[in-house]
Amino acid sequence: MILFKQIFLVTSLIICATFSIYSQQQIADSLLSKLNYVNGKEKVKILNELSDIYQNINTQQAIVFAEKGISEAKEISDDIGLAGCYGSLGYAYINLNNNKAAEYTNKALEIRRKINDKAGIATSLNVLGVLYYYEADYLKSIEYHLEALKRREEIGDPVKTATSYNNIALVNIALENYEAALDYLNKALKVRTATNNKRSIGIIKANIGKIQIVQNKTEEALETFFESLEINKELGNYKSVANSHQNIASVYKKLSKYPIAISYYDSALAIYYFQNEKNGLANVENGLAEVYKLIQQFDNAINHANIALKHAEEINSLENKLLALQTLFESYEQKNDFKNAYKYLNNYRTAYLDLKNNEKIKKLANVELNYKLEKLKKEQEQKLLNQSIYIFILLLTVIFGAIILFLLSKSSKNKKKANEELNKLNSKLIEVNKTKDKFLSIIAHDMRGPYQSTLGLSQLLADEFESLEQDELKNNIIILNSSLKNQYNLLNDLLHWAELQAGNFELDTENIELSKRVDGIISLLNLSAQKKNIKLVNNVNPTILVSADENMLKLVLRNLISNSIKFTHENGIVEITAVENQGKAEICISDNGVGISENDSKNLFKLDVHYTKNGTANEKGSGLGLILCKEIIEKNNGSIWVESEVNKGSKFYFSFPLANKLS
Repeated sequence: MILFKQIFLVTSLIICATFSIYSQQQIADSLLSKLNYVNGKEKVKILNELSDIYQNINTQQAIVFAEKGISEAKEISDDIGLAGCYGSLGYAYINLNNNKAAEYTNKALEIRRKINDKAGIATSLNVLGVLYYYEADYLKSIEYHLEALKRREEIGDPVKTATSYNNIALVNIALENYEAALDYLNKALKVRTATNNKRSIGIIKANIGKIQIVQNKTEEALETFFESLEINKELGNYKSVANSHQNIASVYKKLSKYPIAISYYDSALAIYYFQNEKNGLANVENGLAEVYKLIQQFDNAINHANIALKHAEEINSLENKLLALQTLFESYEQKNDFKNAYKYLNNYRTAYLDLKNNEKIKKLANVELNYKLEKLKKEQEQKLLNQSIYIFILLLTVIFGAIILFLLSKSSKNKKKANEELNKLNSKLIEVNKTKDKFLSIIAHDMRGPYQSTLGLSQLLADEFESLEQDELKNNIIILNSSLKNQYNLLNDLLHWAELQAGNFELDTENIELSKRVDGIISLLNLSAQKKNIKLVNNVNPTILVSADENMLKLVLRNLISNSIKFTHENGIVEITAVENQGKAEICISDNGVGISENDSKNLFKLDVHYTKNGTANEKGSGLGLILCKEIIEKNNGSIWVESEVNKGSKFYFSFPLANKLS
């Protein structure tokens, strides 16, 4: 028999390690392969994920990954990662070392409170609830679970809320509140089924099965446990598989089918030993001890009861301790070993008194639990009542408001129309004022200076004409000519702009060959470009025709190409290109000049911002040209925009409607 059991245990361990579709292990392997290539917060995150995955595969390995994550997180001051790893470590220590479990979970909770991680706080509260449940401190357990539930409902997390429902149900089962437990389990099952969370469905079904056993619905319980087992096998969740085997064994024990019960207990035992799950080991060893006692194999019963007692004392499980002591004194009594029977009977009495005290605490916890649940129920009812009152008042307000609105609507329509007209006039007035201010600003800043310079230069020529050398005289005349040209262009722009603002300007659109007009402007501006040795390149496709006012098109081209020449260094290049796009010609004038900052680009076309800047050869400008271009282009159903980078150059884009092709 001993040899058979050893073979069975080894076989079960092998099956345990290989029966799933390896999905969890595959995920773990994928994460492990990434560890060598990541650093910082990403590495902490992966270590935490690995710890979570190994909770159901290998608890010791889960602890190792969590500890590594804590070390990494501390080095880089990653509070979120540190809290997560402390949380994983605390969960891994449940039923291994509950003091450590509480210590690490509380550390996680402290950090999460500090950084106001609402979801994380709820998770830590939930784990503390689980921890105190295993220690049979049901009052503390329910307090933590109810607080976690409240926070999860506030966050609006249905999945985690279902976890809280399940855990509150477990406490109710322990306190023998089976109807309340079923209510919470059904709530949890509804959410988990909707989200197709098979792992949680398996756990919930197992808990429903436990209630069915208590209610003597043995066949239903067995069916529920087998459903849970199949789900857990599919997912490769070893702990839950062991729990399912244990539950099935308990049903067969109740049905007096002892060989089948032993088989399922042994399967559970193998997995629990593999996982070092001491609470599970104590439960299963007690189950086996009781079965062997019932079939009068008292030596086997004593052996398993002693092992159960050892595990129960390690985790301070009073119920498992009492069951083990009862089996021991009854088995020794059946063997007529009255000395040991008396010894374990005394130990049983002491443990029984401890358990009775614990039962009193359970009853007190039950009373307080019912009080808290009733209070929570009343709070929910009051909340619903307040919502109903609020909705009723809101409806009355809406109805009353609708009546008043209906009564006032006729008189308000005329008033509204008058206000709209007034607002339009105000907007126009504001625009007129902006235009006036801009006009005066240009006259003040950009016309007075050049005129003063021209007057000064002409005065110099008049006073010192006889004494000037031929070269000096020629140079001054060239400067005077250039200044007068700039003033003429500025004045011309101002006149065009004034016509636009006055509304007296009408477009005379015609079909225009774009490339030819670009050639004409290049010829006009070539002298300015040659002074700085700038190359002007026309790469416009000759077949592109636009529908535009020819004079306005020339004005736009002249302004934009002049700007590019102005802000391009010596030996630079200015290129004109065009493409057809959705019924429009998109023309681009690009240069490799000084470029424009992102902030200045935003102000180029604004009327209320006076933007002007000297060129690379200190050429002057008014800042009006681009605004004039924008208004002309928009009146011609086009648009203008700019792309630029400082010290790399600019690209000014504008569009005009395409005309029909020449036949």
